[in-house]
Order: sequence, then structure tokens, then C-alpha cells
Amino acid sequence: MEEKTEKLKKPILIAAVLFSVLLIFYLVFEGETPDQGGPLQGERFLPLKAADIHGVQVTTREGLAFHCVKDTDGSWNIVEGEKGKKAAEKINDFIEAVTNLTEIDHFPVHSAMLSQYGLQEPTARITLTDLTQKTYQILVGDKTPSASTGVYVMFSDGGPVIILGAVLNWELYKLSSLFVFQDPQQK
Repeated sequence: MEEKTEKLKKPILIAAVLFSVLLIFYLVFEGETPDQGGPLQGERFLPLKAADIHGVQVTTREGLAFHCVKDTDGSWNIVEGEKGKKAAEKINDFIEAVTNLTEIDHFPVHSAMLSQYGLQEPTARITLTDLTQKTYQILVGDKTPSASTGVYVMFSDGGPVIILGAVLNWELYKLSSLFVFQDPQQK
């Protein structure tokens, strides 16, 4: 009986060692557990945080315009546009949304094909100015054909066509209550 017990100890010991090695392997190479919120679908569209933005300018194909800059006290000074109720809230919402957008997809497009995405004559041009006075000019094109859940955009200096979520159009719509017809002298 004692001999049988000795013979059983050896396989149990081997199984315990193998289990320990597998556990250590898992802990070392698998890393931390993934975030329960899930990863973002794509990369961030802009390398900015909302607090980095100190200027916003929007012009539309129809000739509407809006321009504001952040004062030293953190309030928004509307240079061109309506100074209506909740203007600062709309501006902050717009900036927060734009700086949190993630790319759904992107692809290269020859310049002759930009009109297929509404980017030859964009519906809007958004210019954001950061703390260092660097500007980011974004061309906003057509909605994507699949249930209009996205919008085509690209940076004015070229690069790929990028698909962003339709939240950009929603935020532009909310901000549009502050738009005015562009002053021809400022063109």
C-alpha cells in the first residue's frame, strides 16, 4: 500500500509543477486584465485635450462663420458670431467632442477623387488653435452612406480621408446657432 502511495505522489507532484509553470507563464505574458470599458475603436483623431484649445474658427460652404478665442481668464471671446445664451457652453461642448473623437477608419484618396467624399468643396472648415499657436485645419465632407453614422474628414494639408462618428455633425449643428454670415472684409 505504501508503494502505491509513493507511485501516486510522483505524478501529482509533476502535475503541480506543470500547473505552477503554466500559472507563472500566464501571469508574466498575459499582463493585466483588460479594462472593463473596452478599448477605443480607433486612434484619437487629434493629439489635443480640450484644455489645449485656445481658438476655434468655423466657416461653412454657405458663407456662415464663427470665430472665438480664449481670454487669459479662461472665458471665450467671440470675435465673429452670435454672443447668445449659453455660447460658452456650446463652445466647450464642441471642443470636448472634437478632442475626444476617434477614427473609425482612414484610407488614402487621390486628390481627383475628393469630390466623392464631399471634400473638394467641404461643408465646413474647422480651424483649432492650440496653446503654442499651432493650427489644425479640418475639412468636413459628406456623411457616410451607411445610415449617416459617420462623416468624412481630412486635414487641409493632405493625408488620408478619415471617417469620424456623426457626433461631429451633431456638435457642429449645436454650435451653428452662433454662426453669422461671414464678413467679406475678413475673407
